[in-house]
This record gives sequence, C-alpha cells and structure tokens, in this order.
Amino acid sequence: MINRVIQRHEPKEKVFKSLVQDFYRDNPDVDVATVCIYEGKPKRSKAQSDLYFVWKDILANEVGDSKPDMHKTLKKKFIGGRSTKELTIPEFVDFLRDIDMLASEYGITLPKTNSYQEAMYGKY
Repeated sequence: MINRVIQRHEPKEKVFKSLVQDFYRDNPDVDVATVCIYEGKPKRSKAQSDLYFVWKDILANEVGDSKPDMHKTLKKKFIGGRSTKELTIPEFVDFLRDIDMLASEYGITLPKTNSYQEAMYGKY
C-alpha cells in the first residue's frame, strides 16, 4: 500500500501519476489496483516507518530485548502507549527524536542515513 498526503492548493496530476507508476513498479504481478482518497491528517511517512523499525531493532539487539517488547517499551515511554500508526508526521518526528536521545543516553549510536534526512525533514 502507498500513502501520500495531498493538499487542495497543490498540483496533483504528477503526484497521482507517480503513485501509480511506483505501485505497478513495486507490484509487477498486480493487474488491478484501487485508489482511495479520504479526509485526514498526514500520518507517518514510509521513510519514518522504515527508520523507526531499523532503530527499534538496533535498540532491541543492544539491550537484549525482543523487538516486540522494545516496540511496546518505546510506545509506552514516549507516546503513552498509542499506536505509532496514529501519529501524524510531526508527532512521529518528535517520537524519533526521543528515541535518538534515549539511545545516545545509553551510548548507542543510531544510523542517520538518507532515510533519516527524509524521515525528519522530508515533504509532508
């Protein structure tokens, strides 16, 4: 599934064309797809989600915790147990910053690659 936030005042033709092309490139065996538009706030981006799972896995390995338990711990500590899927993009940026600060307190360096730049400063 591909999600993208669109704004009323922004051009959309290129966005939709890009989404369709990306979807069929990533799913070459699919013949039919459905586009659904709904009102809502921007949710976390794919880059944010990808970065979170890498960081969560690193933390779990470093502290000897399971990945699901680390996920629960981070949610409880920083977002009151809410689902990460409910977070808006700015809320997810704050969540990632909190995780990065926690890691640095324990002397754990988390990678900050291009996905980090896109996750933290990418387009909303």
